[in-house]
Amino acid sequence: MKKETGKERMEYTKETIKKIIISKLVKWNKWGATHTENILGGIPRSARGSKITREALKELIKTEWLLPALKTKEIHYSLNPEKAKEILQFYEQECKKED
Repeated sequence: MKKETGKERMEYTKETIKKIIISKLVKWNKWGATHTENILGGIPRSARGSKITREALKELIKTEWLLPALKTKEIHYSLNPEKAKEILQFYEQECKKED
């Protein structure tokens, strides 16, 4: 995450967005069939619909860390329990130190 001085906005990287998403879902214990649509809540509104955020979500889905499900006309996400070891290792190494 790069901080700019003055009136410029904070710029979020793909890795920062992934950390926010994984951290939130691990803390909320959203594994397997337990889904939530509010995974972008920790990201500023200006970055929620950005290309970088969409790319981060796509990568998490492609690596099968996130499981998308269409419910109530919205996409809900949960963590893949089959990838729990990898996800928790990432969380411990990358996310926990920033909490």
